[in-house]
Amino acid sequence: MKIRSKILLTCIAALLIIAAALLFGCKGGSNDVKPDNDATEEPTATPEPTPDPRLFTDTLAKVDANPDQHVTMKTTDDGYDIFAPLDGKWGYRYGPSIIYYPDGSIDAWFATPGTSGEWDWFTYKHSDDGGATWSKEVVVMRPNPDSMDHYSVCDPGVIYFDGYYYLGYTSTIVSTNGGINNNVFVGRSEKPDGPYEKWNGTGWGGDPQPIVYFDESDAQWGAGEVSFVVVDDVLYIYYSWCCNEGRLTKVSTAPAVRDWPAQMTYRGFAYTCAGSQDSCDVVYIEDLGKFVAFSTYDRFSANAGIALFESDDGITFKQADIIRSNIAQYCHNMGISKRPDGHIQLKDNIFVGYAYSDGRDDNWGKWATRFQHVEISAYEGKVTTSDKGGKGKVIKDYFWKAPDEYWPIAIGALPQLVRVHVGDGTYTIPAYWYDTNLGKHLIENESEVTFDGYDENTISISGLTATLKAPGKTEVTMHYKGLSQTFKFYVYEDGFKINMKEPDIVTFRAVNDNITVYMKDGGKKHKVQIRAYVEFEDDTWGEAYNDKTKAHKDYPAMVDAGIEKYAMTYEVADESIIKVNKSGIITPQAVGTTTVTVTIGGDKSFTVTVTVEENRD
Repeated sequence: MKIRSKILLTCIAALLIIAAALLFGCKGGSNDVKPDNDATEEPTATPEPTPDPRLFTDTLAKVDANPDQHVTMKTTDDGYDIFAPLDGKWGYRYGPSIIYYPDGSIDAWFATPGTSGEWDWFTYKHSDDGGATWSKEVVVMRPNPDSMDHYSVCDPGVIYFDGYYYLGYTSTIVSTNGGINNNVFVGRSEKPDGPYEKWNGTGWGGDPQPIVYFDESDAQWGAGEVSFVVVDDVLYIYYSWCCNEGRLTKVSTAPAVRDWPAQMTYRGFAYTCAGSQDSCDVVYIEDLGKFVAFSTYDRFSANAGIALFESDDGITFKQADIIRSNIAQYCHNMGISKRPDGHIQLKDNIFVGYAYSDGRDDNWGKWATRFQHVEISAYEGKVTTSDKGGKGKVIKDYFWKAPDEYWPIAIGALPQLVRVHVGDGTYTIPAYWYDTNLGKHLIENESEVTFDGYDENTISISGLTATLKAPGKTEVTMHYKGLSQTFKFYVYEDGFKINMKEPDIVTFRAVNDNITVYMKDGGKKHKVQIRAYVEFEDDTWGEAYNDKTKAHKDYPAMVDAGIEKYAMTYEVADESIIKVNKSGIITPQAVGTTTVTVTIGGDKSFTVTVTVEENRD
């Protein structure tokens, strides 16, 4: 027994020694010895990330802007038209946003007329050879029906970072006076030609919400015409702000991350536009450490040209020069080519793009778009006008002849919002394709069209026939020859009233419950408007602020205050702090806080809190 016990103890001790060796060998230490074992695998090295071929690798070291250094520009050729309307026909492709890449390829986005109640769309073209030849255009973004941008997507502004293209745009929910009271929106896509998912207020996809909401007088043009630049991982967002106090350019910033719209910070006024100055497109010049804004000046006139505004901090801009020589007269709505992050270097092959006509009244809206190479340079000393007395040129006979064959640039189902009753049984989808002149063509061969993405509990689709199965709301995506478009399908219970003339109000609430007003904002008067959000019994909606259709008969009000039950009143608790007019516009009187009770139709109301603060820079 003793012998067996000694053997057993010896075995246990040996096993403990081996276990300890293995244990401490795994942890490692200064005396580690790698076991001589051919079966041991080498650790896998983390692969280097693949460089993004769309980004430049020759970025210059950051330089401090010299306040005594200024920029100027001159054209280096006569340019060429990338678009012109057909023989005397209405049409345009204005406000180009242009990005070029290290391999010499170029992407360009344009505002084009929409159709069937949608005012503007975005088209896209690509060049593989630096602009010598261009692809056929295609529509890449349109409004979402029954949403905050349902009338238009206009004035494209594009930036690329962190794997996404961000396409900013102007839109409005109201038809009042033909496209005023605008807001700023944005969509994103991994590809320049889409599909784009829009910012919805908390994330990406679905119906859009503004990233900049215009909250001043509804009678003004509003906010829009966005331009982006990224510097030191900060995204600079420039946009027009046209209010009672004039045509202004504002700037906000955000970290250059994927949810940046949720992190925007307002930074103030960049500059005040001249009465005839257009919106700006901003670049960062790496050689100089300066931000430069380009815009057409004296637009739509024989004296039109391109103005340059410069800034050392990206926030405050001052005019640097105005160039007219060799620029097309009557030009407007321009863009300048840039790297994906909004930068340029002086050695880059840079060009501007702008819309123009020959100035004849009967050619309004019949605009060509010209791309023209420019050279940007810098000098030291006082700001001087390098093109004093310069004069542009009139370009006549710019119309293009009709092509031998049209191609599809977009497709659509009309209307884009279908409202039917389940008892209707079926609905025939009218499917169309649109050509480059926005002529529509009925798709007659149903085998070429497919539909997906819809709720099969609400509808089913075979060919071009939708069978209505149950009340509900769904989106439907139509596909045809490589193009796609999403529309909405609302199926209601039988007896539900659709498109009522004067529906009753179901919901009445404030668009903004807590409003801050400044005595002056950047030296300008600050007059915010109290607005209501209204939902009606026929499943329609709108913003209300005592707008009356009789004041602009061609453009019906969303909520017509000319109808007694839609008229609103405003009761201010303390009129020593603010006054509110019949349209809900607040005029600050003194610093402080008060409330305003808003009532519609005499029986539905809400209360907002208004705080007046001192001046904001």
